[in-house]
Amino acid sequence: MIPLMIGIQVHAQKNTYIIEDAQIKIGVDQQGCIVHLENKTGNTGNVIDYPANGIFGMVCKRGDNWEDVVFPEKQHYQVTQKGNTITIKIDKITTRDATSNVLIVMTIGLNEGKITFNAEIDNRQQDLTVTDFIYPQIGVIKTLAGGKPDLLWPNQSGVLYSNVGDYLSNMSATRQSPNSISAVYPAGYPGGVSMQWMALIDKDQCLYFSGRDDDFYASTLRVNGSSEQRGSILLSIDRFAFVKPGEKWQNPASILMLYTGSWRKGADEYRTWASSWRKEREQAEWVKNMTGYFLVINKQQYGDEMWSYDKLPQLYEMAKAHGCDVLGLFGWYETGHDNMYPDIDAGQTLGGRKTLTENIRKVQAAGGNVTLYHQGHLMDVNAPFYKETGHRIESKSFWGVPYYEKYNKYHNSDFLKHFTSKTFSTVCPSCPEWHDLMVEKTEFIASFGPNGVLFDQIGGMSPNPCFDDTHPHKNGKPSLSYANGRIQLLGKIHHKAKTIDREFAFFTEHICDVYSQFADCLHGIGVAPGGEGNRTVYEERKTATVINYPELFRYCFPKTVITLRNPFPYIHPRVANYALTFGFRYEMELRYLDDCDYVLEDRTPEWKEYAAKITALRKKYRDVLGHGKFVDEEYIQIKNRKVIAKSFLKDEYLAVVLWNDNKSDQKIDLQVDGFTLIEASTVDKTMKELPDILKSQEVVVAYFKKP
Repeated sequence: MIPLMIGIQVHAQKNTYIIEDAQIKIGVDQQGCIVHLENKTGNTGNVIDYPANGIFGMVCKRGDNWEDVVFPEKQHYQVTQKGNTITIKIDKITTRDATSNVLIVMTIGLNEGKITFNAEIDNRQQDLTVTDFIYPQIGVIKTLAGGKPDLLWPNQSGVLYSNVGDYLSNMSATRQSPNSISAVYPAGYPGGVSMQWMALIDKDQCLYFSGRDDDFYASTLRVNGSSEQRGSILLSIDRFAFVKPGEKWQNPASILMLYTGSWRKGADEYRTWASSWRKEREQAEWVKNMTGYFLVINKQQYGDEMWSYDKLPQLYEMAKAHGCDVLGLFGWYETGHDNMYPDIDAGQTLGGRKTLTENIRKVQAAGGNVTLYHQGHLMDVNAPFYKETGHRIESKSFWGVPYYEKYNKYHNSDFLKHFTSKTFSTVCPSCPEWHDLMVEKTEFIASFGPNGVLFDQIGGMSPNPCFDDTHPHKNGKPSLSYANGRIQLLGKIHHKAKTIDREFAFFTEHICDVYSQFADCLHGIGVAPGGEGNRTVYEERKTATVINYPELFRYCFPKTVITLRNPFPYIHPRVANYALTFGFRYEMELRYLDDCDYVLEDRTPEWKEYAAKITALRKKYRDVLGHGKFVDEEYIQIKNRKVIAKSFLKDEYLAVVLWNDNKSDQKIDLQVDGFTLIEASTVDKTMKELPDILKSQEVVVAYFKKP
């Protein structure tokens, strides 16, 4: 072992090239495969059970063939070592059809326990485009600390795959359904990912793996397994590079950390990096204080008019009774919900423009807030705008046809369900014509006097690569058309909203790190509690399953205001408890005629009363629960893991929400270091001491202060 620089030691051993420092050790073989990965402070040894079939993967387009595969095991590698860097070089790539003049240089570096993967592709082949570049491939791993690792996966607000190796092995191993968890970034729907990181956790060991792409290429995070090698886990990132002939392209870096401690250490690292491009923007004060979003469709797609404009004050009274303070009006326009976008205006049969404006003012005078909906992603192919302009700015697939989406609204009619899907074309968000229109629509919405606008879908959706070369895509790349266009669009809407009024709010749908920086509030997707007691099952390690785990996004970006997605005309007590525990705002939706009857007949008054009590409890500690930072389980130890405990910090105050999401009573066993308990409150009483027992579906807020 030869020390080459302070803290870094490098040596070649048994045809293995190794870099190590005081914290971590990584080695590759002569084919560039990772064969050794070790947390030296964890005393767990090498976590690579056997190497992946290559450090990289690649798919190319040659002529009309869009899947000319570069199999890594069939390439010729040159591996060298210098200082704290291992370099892996391929002079030419070989596919089934040909050998091509494409140079790949990949590097692995180490600094203070952080492994960095970089790569460059020099495409000198005139008839070839590199579409997919998968690098690095980390694996194959079966354990980190003798157990069966769980996967933290950033699907929307976050999920946890318990015992992910067995979960993958249990999946069908057919060619149509491989053993893999894979999703697009930025923020596809419904299964896209909201952040460029994931982690494996096993006891006190964490393997954190993150992208470093601040160009935001359309890409996928991937976790692969095996039916034959049960429990196998392989991590990778696939960038849709579209490296053209004659282009030299830098692959965005990736970071890997293997350490002893909480996943939050990796999340802190990601948040620090994200702060280099994710800026804090002005946010309406009323949004910071909002308690809940009462979503109403005034008129449905199929023409049913459920709530005329003069009913808005009545709707707000119902919202308040459920603990909500914002009316979100969808389908408020003449054509009804999901119809004729972007050509909408006030509905005459609903009451007309004047009546809408007057009743918005009545809600505001009663202390409420109102947002009006506008679609920011879809164009109705029957709308005048689409026929005149939209067909030129729609996003095109590589087949040369638009990415169509179909939505039909139905409730009681099988005819509507099966035969009335309405076709929409999706806009290419790089087109400035759409930016200008959405800015105009922001002014149009503001003219009715609401407190804000919700532009649907533009906080997420799949980052469809656009192949219309007449559009101004960044660097001429299809895979940069979506995210970079959305960044421009969202920035312009936010600027226009705050130009209208600092308190005029911009809402959008979906959860995604790069897009959410522009919004006052997110109309959340996938934010809802899982099955009752599922965390208890997870803590007892009884099964390989998927657990709702929203602390991932909440911890990384705690200032983002997010509503939970609750598509029902009521707020179930578990939904209320979930919202309080994780810091989400209520949502409740009146979409169909049965929903209207449900609230008008007040079918579950006890649930309504409980939701209002939870809102009152949140308001009591609003300064910390509403304006503090979600810090998960920092500062606390909850020894009875059947009780969910999450904490919020502001200045010297700490509020801990404890929730018993089990059918049986549970003993509280909470330790908080460095803080003194002031009081503890349930929905019905306030105490000087924390109770010993939480009943089923009971919550308590423990309020602490630093001495």
